Amino acid sequence: MSTIEKLYRDYRVGVFRYLYRMGGDCHLAEELTQETFYRACVSLKNFHGESTLSTWLYRIAFYVYTGYLRGHPRDRHLPLDRNIPDRGRTGNPDRALEDAENRRLAGEALHRLPETYRAVIILRELEEMSFAEIGAVLNKSPSTVRVILFRARQKYRQLFNQLADGKNLL
Repeated sequence: MSTIEKLYRDYRVGVFRYLYRMGGDCHLAEELTQETFYRACVSLKNFHGESTLSTWLYRIAFYVYTGYLRGHPRDRHLPLDRNIPDRGRTGNPDRALEDAENRRLAGEALHRLPETYRAVIILRELEEMSFAEIGAVLNKSPSTVRVILFRARQKYRQLFNQLADGKNLL
């Protein structure tokens, strides 16, 4: 198996998941995942092991995503089919709807964050990366990442609470 095939097999799901969480669109995430691995394939000869392969790939994915945003109008709305409650799995439909609404608000608040804030929260909380790894992805020091994460969490809480209170933030 070639190096790029192994790289793709080992990291495709994580890169896709990251890009999906950044953009909220499955088709866009798939397209950007392919672009990420294309760019990784082209620049693999330039990888010198200064960071882990996963960190290097997430850095490429971050630049692919932000490059996409620069070239396309921003659609700040998540797909409508997200977080529909599965009434068959829960005993209480009211609780299921409340949980679904909280997930929708959480996703909307996350999606409204600036890209760097969103990336730091996703990489730290969902992908469970260290501050050093996130710093390598975003080309920032670990201490700067800690500050960004603190500010991102504050902004996230503010947005979530405003959304929960029914304030329109467009």
